[in-house]
Amino acid sequence: MAASERERAFDRFWRASDTHHDGTGLGLPIVRHFVTASGGEITLNAAPGGGLDAHVRLRPVADGWPRTGRGAARAAQARATTR
Repeated sequence: MAASERERAFDRFWRASDTHHDGTGLGLPIVRHFVTASGGEITLNAAPGGGLDAHVRLRPVADGWPRTGRGAARAAQARATTR
């Protein structure tokens, strides 16, 4: 996949012209949305031997960052056991 196509791969509903797979073209745009909303970035690079490598970089979680759901319960339990 050419560099210009790799950038277009993040457009909603876009699929490469030589695609032989079923799909809607929404997977990568959804991933990019969540990654960038988290302060990260995603890139697609040509993989050695063919295909693509997706590289996702996320920012580290700072201590004391508000957590929700199971992460909050685990953090509270960890704090309680270390005191």
